[in-house]
Amino acid sequence: MERVLLNKIEKENIQHLQFKDQEVLADKVAQKGRERELYRAMLLGNGHKGKVKIIFESLTGLNIVDTTIWATTDKNVVLKGGLLIPICCILEVVC
Repeated sequence: MERVLLNKIEKENIQHLQFKDQEVLADKVAQKGRERELYRAMLLGNGHKGKVKIIFESLTGLNIVDTTIWATTDKNVVLKGGLLIPICCILEVVC
């Protein structure tokens, strides 16, 4: 099994990242699973102020952030302070 190095990033530094416009999950089933996990994470954040880990890809590589999801749109995840992560760049959400 290949080990992948994740860059741990603070939520406030997400605004300095650049993102690709292409989908990181090729499998439609995986994309639907990600959609369900994002919705679950949003409920956790709004109802219980619970944090989740988001693993996502930027132009500089793979990143992980520990944060609260406030909202999701059809294209982005909205974090506190209006910070956005494009959904197409998210590999995994760990609740």
